[in-house]
Amino acid sequence: VADWYLFTTMYRFDSVYYCHFKCNLKRIVDYPNLWDFTRELYQMPGVAETCNMAEIKEHYYTSHESIHPRRYIPIGPILDFDAPHGRGRFG
Repeated sequence: VADWYLFTTMYRFDSVYYCHFKCNLKRIVDYPNLWDFTRELYQMPGVAETCNMAEIKEHYYTSHESIHPRRYIPIGPILDFDAPHGRGRFG
């Protein structure tokens, strides 16, 4: 169950938390094993259908006026959650 709680943060991190909340030392994609793990979870049956990055970005960037007063929604980053994750190498 902990993996799924973590997934929601990892899925949003590069697109929202990295910029919006200024957690910008590194992105999830800068950690190959975490990025692979995020994609593996995303690619599990039924998961991708529940993920809507446009909706998530719209919510975060327009609902926190004190953090983001202009409410601009960034176009990027462009992340490919459907790319092969390569986690099969762990057995």
